[in-house]
Amino acid sequence: MGFKEELKREMRNATKDVAKEVEKHWVLDFEGHKIEFINKMLEETLLVDGEIIAQHTRQSIWSHIVPYSKLKGTFVGNDGKTHKVYVKVGGFIKLNVTIKVDGKKLLAETQKLTMIPWKNKQAIVPFLQQQFAEHGKLVNKELPDDEYLYDENQMRLAPGFADQLANEPVLLSYPKKLVKLLITQSEKPTEANRKATYEKIQEEKVISYFQEFFVQFAESEKDETLVQKEALWLLEHAADREVVKFALVVLGTTDCKNLKEQLKVIALHEEFTGVALFALSNGVRNANDDIWDIAKKVSNWGKIEALNFLEPEREEIRHWFLTDGIEDIVPGVQASLQCADKGKLDIELHEDTISDAIFDGASKLILAMLYDGPYREMDEYDYAGQVLMRYTKHAKTHCETLHHFYTLTQIADHLIEDEDVWNERFEYNWKPHEKLAVETGIEEIGRDMKWLEEAQTMLVDQPDNQDALAIVNYYKK
Repeated sequence: MGFKEELKREMRNATKDVAKEVEKHWVLDFEGHKIEFINKMLEETLLVDGEIIAQHTRQSIWSHIVPYSKLKGTFVGNDGKTHKVYVKVGGFIKLNVTIKVDGKKLLAETQKLTMIPWKNKQAIVPFLQQQFAEHGKLVNKELPDDEYLYDENQMRLAPGFADQLANEPVLLSYPKKLVKLLITQSEKPTEANRKATYEKIQEEKVISYFQEFFVQFAESEKDETLVQKEALWLLEHAADREVVKFALVVLGTTDCKNLKEQLKVIALHEEFTGVALFALSNGVRNANDDIWDIAKKVSNWGKIEALNFLEPEREEIRHWFLTDGIEDIVPGVQASLQCADKGKLDIELHEDTISDAIFDGASKLILAMLYDGPYREMDEYDYAGQVLMRYTKHAKTHCETLHHFYTLTQIADHLIEDEDVWNERFEYNWKPHEKLAVETGIEEIGRDMKWLEEAQTMLVDQPDNQDALAIVNYYKK
């Protein structure tokens, strides 16, 4: 986002905050009649028994340069008498309201207008907790602060994706200032101190200074109990996602065993999976099974974060890395390489026999590592030649579906590189005999022309089927 667009967004958000702060509603009783006055940024409305008797609208927020607005209206009472209602409202720093009926003052009130950043907004964590309490899961991936981040017609990023983008590093003085503000807030939790911390957090993305803050905060003198109390306050009141993330980072520096279930709920939203799991893994002992539970429920960027924290402590989890680790994850990311490493794909494929589930999982991982994105993970994989050789050997037994054979065609395409590429591969993660074994293994399986026949049949009904097109192309070479 350019400077001009960023400035427009900040102006728009500031206007929203002011509009929410000045929006007030008064309800009074007069001889059994309900008198209501509603004050908004661009409109004041006077109602009696639900009917509008006076209204004033403004064309622009700048019309508030005239500090006071007056409304007058009449209504007929139960006794048949006509009553006059008069309202005066306005002020720059304070909102002064006077309501009279027939000259008799019913209300004279002054409210100070204070721009508290979490006030008049929906808190994010209670929003998530309510969903979970009602449905046992998070059914809505939108967040209450979306309206502050996106314009009406602007494409919204997938939850968690913004933190994967390159972020400008912050000055070292920034996390240092945050440490100081938070400790001051924990020692004196006044509204002013909370506001100062909250507003400072909003200046930068947590991902851009997380490590520096964590180190500096760990070295600072503080009362952990007080710090945790204020981190929880921020977590429960935050109406902005970066404040939620900041609170989770701070909680991760404390003992979180009593907060485990709360952290697990927050982790179910992919925008917060990484920081919530940081707090869970750093602040709760033996949290690996809890992390695994989260990993099985989140997707895309949230699942990628979960894979970072999950360890294959048991065979069941190690197998899960191989069979389900990259399910529901966008292609072209390094998750497949991580699953192959943590699942020990190379060791698993060295067995004389493997299960159909492991073969299917290996197929998914290999296809993901062969994905032609910004970088190809297969060339970064230490055991590339070994794994593809063993996979091709097992394919002679387990290759039963068109998609399995499609995987073999993609491996065959991976082999088609010039001498320079292969010299580099032989130095790093291939041996010549492995390449030869893969080539001959695929050729042997491909001699069965049923794969071509099945692909051609599929293209009759599904002319755009990528598996079938790749297989037909393989036989044309």
